Amino acid sequence: MARTASLAAPLIAVFFLQAPGTALAAAKKFVADYTVSLYGLTLAHTSFTSTLDGNDISIDGTIATAGVARIIDDTKGTTTVRGHLSGDGVTPDSFAIAYKSGKKNKRTEIDFTDGAVSRTMNEPPLKKRKKWVPLSADDLKAVTDPLSGIMVRADKPADVCNKTLRYYDGELRADIAFSYAGKKPLSIPGYSGDATVCMARFTPVGGYRPGNSTIEYLKNKGKMTIAFAPMGSTGMFVPVSASVGTKIGTVSVSADRLEAKQ
Repeated sequence: MARTASLAAPLIAVFFLQAPGTALAAAKKFVADYTVSLYGLTLAHTSFTSTLDGNDISIDGTIATAGVARIIDDTKGTTTVRGHLSGDGVTPDSFAIAYKSGKKNKRTEIDFTDGAVSRTMNEPPLKKRKKWVPLSADDLKAVTDPLSGIMVRADKPADVCNKTLRYYDGELRADIAFSYAGKKPLSIPGYSGDATVCMARFTPVGGYRPGNSTIEYLKNKGKMTIAFAPMGSTGMFVPVSASVGTKIGTVSVSADRLEAKQ
């Protein structure tokens, strides 16, 4: 379950920056809580706080399994991102995630220099595998962590989907290509209006075992959608809903609280 959730992360984890109607430069903090669900059953609760200081951005989040998922896999974790605003969104400087699942503790840290990975640390270290798709130095250039890549700058809503996310989580590298799928009305706490819907296609690049059933499902059968809404008049678009089809069903996220603080 943990690996499936990790692979879903780039499509569902970056909702916390949503603050429609508030100027980006005026707001200093954004706070949001979310519920992750599968077949209507709650899997986890997440909470994120993002802080803006000029062009610098910091994101601090927590996640904890809930409901039936907590009985099966009691997981609690924290994540942090440090980065800066760039021409097409957010460029990360560092990413870290630490979590405890049962009695196991795991941590991943990634440092970036000019958009390229300069350091990766996994604790415990990743095991060497005989059958493995390796990563080259070029694969780790112009990449983003699971939390930074889906905050988009665009001139108009339809342009939001003109993007390919070069995803890296400390092990897996994948390309996630968006394509325009239309619009839909949306009304959630903090936003009411049209959302731009993008389809997403998952293509693994490296850092995985050939024939991995989860990877193969996401590549060939997994249906992924993500809906973006404008962040006031700032020219920024952020996710307001998303879903990803996995072997165990469709994982989705719903917002419980969206709040901008000065």
